[in-house]
Amino acid sequence: MLKKLLIMLSIVGLALTSLNANEHKMFQTVKSEDATLVKTDSSKNFCNVCGMHLTKFYKTNHVTTFKNGNKEQYCSLHCQAKIHNHYNDKIEKIEVVDTKSLKLIDAQKAFYVVGSSKKGTMSAISKYAFLNENDAIAFQKEFGGKIHNFDEALEIAKKDINKDNAMVDKKRVPVAKKGKKIYEAMCKQDKHPEFNSVGEAKKYIIDNKLCKPLKANMQQAVAIYLYDPILAANKDKMIKVPEDAKCPVCGMFVSKYPKWVAQIDVSQKHTHYFDGVKDMMKFYFNPSKFNHNHKKSDISKMIVTDYYSLNAIDAKSAYYVIGSNIYGPMGEELIPFKNEKEAKEFSQSHAGKKILKFEEIKEEILY
Repeated sequence: MLKKLLIMLSIVGLALTSLNANEHKMFQTVKSEDATLVKTDSSKNFCNVCGMHLTKFYKTNHVTTFKNGNKEQYCSLHCQAKIHNHYNDKIEKIEVVDTKSLKLIDAQKAFYVVGSSKKGTMSAISKYAFLNENDAIAFQKEFGGKIHNFDEALEIAKKDINKDNAMVDKKRVPVAKKGKKIYEAMCKQDKHPEFNSVGEAKKYIIDNKLCKPLKANMQQAVAIYLYDPILAANKDKMIKVPEDAKCPVCGMFVSKYPKWVAQIDVSQKHTHYFDGVKDMMKFYFNPSKFNHNHKKSDISKMIVTDYYSLNAIDAKSAYYVIGSNIYGPMGEELIPFKNEKEAKEFSQSHAGKKILKFEEIKEEILY
């Protein structure tokens, strides 16, 4: 009798567990057999932009067919909008998942419900597409929102990109910090290029077997860290740049490039910020060329950003790699390191031509 009771309790427990799991399953998620995934390479299961699992966020998936025949799949209109901003002239067709049938449909023929109570993907404002207008209206009546065509929904996504990026980056900070620890413990160090997206970093990790076998969430964490190491950096040790500070050499806003910032302090607490060591040194050698009349004796401090830690370090004690295959905002750079050992490791991995101390940098090599 006791045995039967235990079996019954076990069955009830499993049923409750299953019910609880279903209650907490995201609206965007579908069974793998119900998802249409178009890619055939190692990135088949995740978004090319953010690296998130496509089946988990399937109901907001978009597929882009490029004019060269290549197809890419994205988890959301947010990620699709990022691609659209850069490669619009190369796009032949965009498809979206019909929220009701789960089939891919022509995005230009879809009715988008924007701003419903259902959670969005990579965006604070949700966007769900339907092939039939009546299905969109029924969804709208139940969950709210407004109905738009594709072009209107895309413009809303583009308008919100910066705000949504800030929201996503805030959530990624603890993940990136975990990713840094995993990378340092389980991955080959410094054998990778700069990445344009989390998805690109994730594909590189897989294709090049950069790490020991990782669980999916660990792999995503490492990819986020490699794509944007700033997220895992100690902000208190980085060079702090005013948002409106412009490089006196090239005129670019320096705060946009925190991985490359350099700084010169001159007498009377006047500070110049640069978007790379190369521009800093151009200014150092010839400030009059950039409408300033500072003498070297006027300089009280010069600091640069260490490539690995992103910490501010003394420019005159740093080691600089020149001629590598890693480029900064202004192209080829003098890439700074806090010690010679790390400079050598980087140089070997990234085809560096030479390692220089501060006093070995000559004005002619900057041009």
